[in-house]
Amino acid sequence: MLRHLFVTLLIVTASLSASGSPLILDNQEAGISLNSAVRYMEDADRALTINDILNEQPQWTQNDDKTFNKSYNESSWWLRIDIDNPTPDTMTRLLEISYAVLDYIDVFVVEDNRILKQYNLGDKHPYHKRAFDHRNFIVPLEWNPNQHLSIYLRVETTSAVQVPVTLWDKETFFGFDTTRTILQGIFFGTMLVIAAYNLLIFFVLGERTYLLYVGYVLCMPLFLASLGGYSFRYLWPTLTQWNDQSIIVFLSGVVVFGASFTRSFLDVRNYAPMIDRALIIFWYGGIALGISAFFIPYHYNITVLIVWAAGACIAALASGCVCWFKGQNTAKYYTIAWTSMLSGGLILALNKAGLLPTNLFTEYGTHIGSSLEVVLLSFALAERINAERRMRYEAQAQALAATQRANEELEGRVLTRTKELETLTQQLRDLSNTDQLTGLHNRRHLDSSLLEEWERGKRYQRALSVILIDIDHFKSVNDTHGHPVGDDCLQEVASRIKTGVRWPTDFAARYGGEEFCIILPETELDGAMTVAERIRELIHNQPVDTRNGPLAVTISAGVHSVTPNSDLTLNSLLEKADTALYQAKQQGRNRVCHQQAA
Repeated sequence: MLRHLFVTLLIVTASLSASGSPLILDNQEAGISLNSAVRYMEDADRALTINDILNEQPQWTQNDDKTFNKSYNESSWWLRIDIDNPTPDTMTRLLEISYAVLDYIDVFVVEDNRILKQYNLGDKHPYHKRAFDHRNFIVPLEWNPNQHLSIYLRVETTSAVQVPVTLWDKETFFGFDTTRTILQGIFFGTMLVIAAYNLLIFFVLGERTYLLYVGYVLCMPLFLASLGGYSFRYLWPTLTQWNDQSIIVFLSGVVVFGASFTRSFLDVRNYAPMIDRALIIFWYGGIALGISAFFIPYHYNITVLIVWAAGACIAALASGCVCWFKGQNTAKYYTIAWTSMLSGGLILALNKAGLLPTNLFTEYGTHIGSSLEVVLLSFALAERINAERRMRYEAQAQALAATQRANEELEGRVLTRTKELETLTQQLRDLSNTDQLTGLHNRRHLDSSLLEEWERGKRYQRALSVILIDIDHFKSVNDTHGHPVGDDCLQEVASRIKTGVRWPTDFAARYGGEEFCIILPETELDGAMTVAERIRELIHNQPVDTRNGPLAVTISAGVHSVTPNSDLTLNSLLEKADTALYQAKQQGRNRVCHQQAA
């Protein structure tokens, strides 16, 4: 096994010298990385055939010594590798393409522009049609004495365009692959044992947290098995469409079960309510992405899911850090475990995005990180059992110190008093945050909410829009009909503003006098303009009811939308919206204007 590990390191670090020159075969029994021997070209229209390539002799681009990696795109890619056998002996080798989720790989063995052999590979073909029984794509090659062969590969895939190619001597390949398979078997076996162990604990204790952990532990190896080609080989060798969908489904399962387990295990709702809400959002998003695997193309789905999973991992890590800081004992194990997982997942994501090279470390970083994570989390769960046991003993000791009747009376009084205080607190909060005339939020609450949404938008780089509304000629309404009628107008306009906003997150407040302000989180300019125009039409299309009868009222509105950053200020957002409102007034009122962000 040590010999084959040494061969692995040689493959990772080896590079070919002569750029664009044919690779020269010899009798060395080792695996040779072909990265430096690869020349490539892009077929953006996916229209070229092998005959076009052979007849037109296109311009090729030399690859460097890293794995050929073009991340996610919709082009076809042609790769060419020239290999010479200068010896008087017949040479046989295995060409391995060690990325198991490529959709289509057409391999052409060419001599003097004549196609000697052709192989149609890829996970869009049923597994049994492969030329070689292996989870990766293996092509057997043979050179006659003093023969030159050109190997052409056409790659088209919705997954990341990665083509790690290695030329193997058969004996070396089988030895290396055995070592690799043993390591994978240790990983999958470890995950299954831990899942079975915690499932038994769930059946004994009936604690939901353990079941969520089992779901998480099972989804992780299933995701990695699907990504590594093991699932396609052993579980569903004919289900080519599901083979792609399974990667999305199981990675979504990692997000869903991971978020649920984190919330339950750390009691995040009580220790970090904001992070708990973020985990709930990631939970719903994970379910949506898992379902969308059956409707949305893989290329778009996996791009979003990688970002979503990374965000969920960061939120889970943040929850562990906060709970640890606030004194929860088991959170330290959780945080260390999740750091291992996040590191492995980040390495995998950067590798698939083309930002990290493909090697043994980046390919198996997630395996290592997730193995460490599940082992450490098992320690954390065991510590939780011990902590709960200690708490039960303490509770029993306290129960002996007081009578059951006294406890019941005390609990009843505390509960009653708590409910009364909560009711009074909520009433006071509502009173302090509400404008008594219109029923909308008041200026003080507006200022605090606007600041909060500004900071949230800056942190997550989400758009934030503001609408300033002013009732046209309101002074003349007061002068002509009196202030009571003016109050009726304000109340009716406020009611229609409430009707015109979209979501519960949209925030409407009385800005002052006859002016109103609406905050629209995560809303671009077009959406904000739509809301403002809808409110304007609601007020314009029907006269407002007053104590003196119907009265025609119109409004002017100014809209501004930005993505908050350190170069902008909150005051500038309101000033730009106010400028847009002034423009609406200048242009004749009863209209909506906007200020374009710089």
